[in-house]
Amino acid sequence: MGSAVADPQEGLDPPLDEGDFRRLAGLAARLPLPWIATPRRRRLLLLALAAPGFLLVAATPWHGSLGGLVAGFVLFAAALLFRRRTEPVFVRAEAAALWPPAPDARPLHPREDPHA
Repeated sequence: MGSAVADPQEGLDPPLDEGDFRRLAGLAARLPLPWIATPRRRRLLLLALAAPGFLLVAATPWHGSLGGLVAGFVLFAAALLFRRRTEPVFVRAEAAALWPPAPDARPLHPREDPHA
């Protein structure tokens, strides 16, 4: 029997490419840095983006509006899609020590500091 040696690179995300750098720069330019600086704050941003869609879906039985239900699902799906497309870029940039761009003058809360 031969011994199979596992590749240490197997299962890891690929390094950032030019498109990822552009996406990261575009997000950093459009969104306030305090909202996207740490993974915890990005999760809170997801909740803030998903809340209107969730409320529309939850209120549909009271209002009986099919359009409201569809709009709620669309808004909720858009928030989840935004998170799915952006979070891997942030994680790979953090792993490459490219993100966050510059430390704030204020220290992060201990739960948000990745080195605590």
